[in-house]
Amino acid sequence: MFETLPQLSFDTLLIAARAVMLIGAFWVFALAFTRWRREDERNTRALHQQLERAFGELRSMHETVAVMSARLEALSEHAQSEAHRAPAAVTAAQRGYDVAARMAKHGADVQTLVETCGVTRHEAELLVRLHGAPGVEPAGTPPPARKRGSLLSVVG
Repeated sequence: MFETLPQLSFDTLLIAARAVMLIGAFWVFALAFTRWRREDERNTRALHQQLERAFGELRSMHETVAVMSARLEALSEHAQSEAHRAPAAVTAAQRGYDVAARMAKHGADVQTLVETCGVTRHEAELLVRLHGAPGVEPAGTPPPARKRGSLLSVVG
């Protein structure tokens, strides 16, 4: 009636314990591997988002550089066109000074130089002093005070 169960040997118990421990270790490893994989996927998504933001900023900077390059080219062209115009303006102004100097040599007064040559009053006074007839002072200017022993007293 009662059957007796076979006696388990110590070796059989150790093998069973090892099998249980091995299955438990595989289960823990599978759990750790799953968590590691999920964490890796989250990190990959975060890195992907970071790269997308960086590429967006890079595109924006590229557009900004292109706009600035176009502006720089426009300014360069403008400066070149101004450089071509500037010598003509300088020569015209130089001609005005040359005409004013010739007129001052022939005795023109300050007011005439200002009206006809387009120079300022101070420039006209200087031209009359430099190129005018000796001893003729610009209108409205008192003669310079001469000090004894100065160079002006020797020259004048």
